[in-house]
Amino acid sequence: MSTSAPRIVFAGSREAGALCAHCGGELRAGEDAALCTDCGAVHHRACWERQGGCGSYECARTGHYAAPRSLEKLTISRSELEAVEPWSPPPRVTSYEPLPEPPRTWNRVAIWALVIAVLGIPLFGLITGLVAIVVACVALVGHTSRRKGLSLAVAAMLLGLVDVIGWSIGLAQYYGGEAGAMVSLDDLRIDPKSLDDLPDRLSRAMRANVLIESNFGLGRRGIGSGVILKVQDGSAYVVTNRHVVDHSFSEGPGDAAAPADLNNMATLNVLTVAQTRSPGVVEWVAPHGVDLAIVSMPLLGSAQKVREAWWDAKKTPHIGDQVFAVGNPHGLGWTHSAGSISQIRDRTKDNYEFRVLQTTAAINPGNSGGGLYDADGRLIGINTMTGDKRVAEGLSFSIAFPTLLDLIPGKFKVEAANGEGHAP
Repeated sequence: MSTSAPRIVFAGSREAGALCAHCGGELRAGEDAALCTDCGAVHHRACWERQGGCGSYECARTGHYAAPRSLEKLTISRSELEAVEPWSPPPRVTSYEPLPEPPRTWNRVAIWALVIAVLGIPLFGLITGLVAIVVACVALVGHTSRRKGLSLAVAAMLLGLVDVIGWSIGLAQYYGGEAGAMVSLDDLRIDPKSLDDLPDRLSRAMRANVLIESNFGLGRRGIGSGVILKVQDGSAYVVTNRHVVDHSFSEGPGDAAAPADLNNMATLNVLTVAQTRSPGVVEWVAPHGVDLAIVSMPLLGSAQKVREAWWDAKKTPHIGDQVFAVGNPHGLGWTHSAGSISQIRDRTKDNYEFRVLQTTAAINPGNSGGGLYDADGRLIGINTMTGDKRVAEGLSFSIAFPTLLDLIPGKFKVEAANGEGHAP
């Protein structure tokens, strides 16, 4: 312990706040302080005088240390020891509550894909459908589990595919088919002189031909042909194909016995050789799914230029017979094409068997419903279909005329006179 006399001062700015080397208490400003002249340690003056010297570590290291402090004696009884519970460490935390997940966000690309696919229904789905499929694929590639909209992307892809298929089928039906030539009746006028000086067998067949324009709604139109069977009381009865006037007609086996709804047929305009246009009404369609129908129309204008077709129910065509067809292929009205009978075939629909004439006479879309005539100008068949022009040529087919005579009801029943007949 340092034996040097301390320097007694009042605790100023330097000593205030310092800790006493003996008691460890803080000195307050203005309090009596004892400063060791050997090490400079600060003490309460009372602590210096009570301990008899410096209590700093520096003076103790050099052998100048204060006397040992008096310690309070601590006594623990046996009963207190026995009452003490052994210490055990706290349990380790092995699990933690998961942090709340942030809310899932929508996949905006999937939403856009669905919007485009829906717009493809009324708009041009052939393009918008493809765009929707591509956008949906992008949405699926970038989709994560933290986002919503996976089902929207899948729905957009499927709907886009439906858009493409549906519009493709619709365009094919609109621009294709046997009755799909889209031309204006005003552009189909013929030269009246072209019918002068024709032999009667050909002139009558030409004047019995009519051009039928069908409007199926939703912009779907078609052009076909017809044959005038009877003129009576200012009206004409025309035989044609059912598919010319009924867009829902199908020659598939499942549709053969389907009943016909005459109120759900196409809106018809009929053009005669006199170049007068009249509205037509479907009066009858053949049963058993046979592709025949009868249309009635008022005769306007120069009705005297119109003729009824001739036929002879007793005559039977043979293979090799010369024939000709009159119709409106691709809208080119009153077209004559010649050929011969290639074969006579049987066909069965809905347990009903009838004859079909195979001919080399050129039959094209627009000829449907027109007449097939023998060399004498007698009606022997109604042209109905042709082979695929891309792979075959000279394959044309007509429903034998006796089939019509066998199926039409009494209202249109055909009578014969001197081997020649017409509808009453």
